Amino acid sequence: MQEDHVVWDALGPGLKTHDEQFDVVWLRRPKKPVLSSVLHPDDKENALRGNLAFFSTFWHVITPDSQWINPPVAANAAQCKLLQLKVAIQVGLKVPKTIISNDPIKIRDFIRSNENKGVIYKAPNMVSWLSDKEKPRATYTNKVTLGDLPDDTILQVSGGIFQKNITKAFELRVTMMGANPITAKLDSQNHPMGTTDWRSIPNDELSVEEFELPSEIKEKCIAFMKKMGLLFGCFDFIVTPDGEYYFLEINEQGQFLWVEDRNPSIKMLDSFVKFLLDPLGIHKQGESSYPIISLKEFSKEVQKRMAVN
Repeated sequence: MQEDHVVWDALGPGLKTHDEQFDVVWLRRPKKPVLSSVLHPDDKENALRGNLAFFSTFWHVITPDSQWINPPVAANAAQCKLLQLKVAIQVGLKVPKTIISNDPIKIRDFIRSNENKGVIYKAPNMVSWLSDKEKPRATYTNKVTLGDLPDDTILQVSGGIFQKNITKAFELRVTMMGANPITAKLDSQNHPMGTTDWRSIPNDELSVEEFELPSEIKEKCIAFMKKMGLLFGCFDFIVTPDGEYYFLEINEQGQFLWVEDRNPSIKMLDSFVKFLLDPLGIHKQGESSYPIISLKEFSKEVQKRMAVN
């Protein structure tokens, strides 16, 4: 072996890969290392540090010439809600008046100063757990008043995102695949469980319609993606009764097939497959000879094959 030759190799459950090159890498929420049960308890902390060190550098050196969706550095940066809001403002998108803080005095002052419209709270990251009855629970966006706040010591434990409440006509889920936005209109305000957070609506009760995103908002979304270094991302917008568009956040690897599941006319799976084949949009639309891929038919085929195996 040459002295200046460096290779990488990874081995694990369901994984055996090395210095192969790929055209496109879809990096979606990779799982962090899980320690082996054979380790002595005294060795676990050091082993975890070593695994995390390998894990954090691994993505930066493999297949450097591939097109990443999304590049690891950009994906990590996109987790920062504060950065998202700042970039949104830079590209000309409207955002709700916001404070991200663990300062009890500033939080209470913010709520008082916005009492006329109200304030919503959301955690910096979504938390999920199982209740005593083994039912899934999660932290969704909620309205908050001074009376809802815990004492100061609890407020200081973790920073929260507090925003002025924006009156909604409806909401949008804009899935950006390169420069191509696929927009779903969410009729959240006509369901009693979805007025504050549409995710609280049961899966089969949320109305999802196709929607034409205004060209001005589309261009601002593209500018946002470029500034963040992203090729894929799911935007959440509020549209007010006056037709104003407010950016809430972007999930750089948000779920998207649920849109087609609730409205089969919106071909999310087909669009995503074509995006993977041509992430930079080099080929003109309509040139593809591939048939349209239906999520419903694809799911049936997967179930059929699983039954055979």
